[in-house]
Amino acid sequence: MSSFIESIETFLRELGPVGWIVFIALYALAVTFYVPGSVLTLLGGALFGPRLGVLGVLAGAFLGMAGNWFLTRQWLRPWAQRKLEQNPRLQRLEQVLSRDEGWKLVALLRLSPLFPFVLINLVCALTSNLRFLTYMAASAAILPGTILYIYIGDTVRRGLTLGGGLEQGQFALRILGVAATFAVVWLVGRTASKVLKKQLSETDT
Repeated sequence: MSSFIESIETFLRELGPVGWIVFIALYALAVTFYVPGSVLTLLGGALFGPRLGVLGVLAGAFLGMAGNWFLTRQWLRPWAQRKLEQNPRLQRLEQVLSRDEGWKLVALLRLSPLFPFVLINLVCALTSNLRFLTYMAASAAILPGTILYIYIGDTVRRGLTLGGGLEQGQFALRILGVAATFAVVWLVGRTASKVLKKQLSETDT
């Protein structure tokens, strides 16, 4: 894993500033075509560190969400509709999203681990009365999880190359910081999941 990260890092650094742009483009393409972005998010932290990593992942994610929205609505609707019909939970989710305050549910979905990122994109794209700008604005709720993944990726890289930039004491503090961030994201996600489960159960009755 260490050599894999180092080889990609070397390649992107040789490209200079273009390497960061290439990463954003690859991330956007992955999200557009329903490829889970968790590993890419971790790599973003490992390759670019916290600041550029967060900016790069957010840029790629939002470009990908926009591309996925229009791709699904214009060309992949029959395929996406079949996926929706095969999953009762996704059907209930689409019903709740169709309500006037669907944007609140989008934000809760982005905070909760109940549904994978790519499935949220699919259902939102199929919800006819959910507007694009509303969807994109509510999706800003991916920020806490993005920060957590970026810091995990950066911390793992620094741990694999301990001695090159971090002393053991500093590394221990970084681990504590990641643990604290994880605790906050977990608590927020747990709260969001409870609200989601309640809304979905109300749809069943």
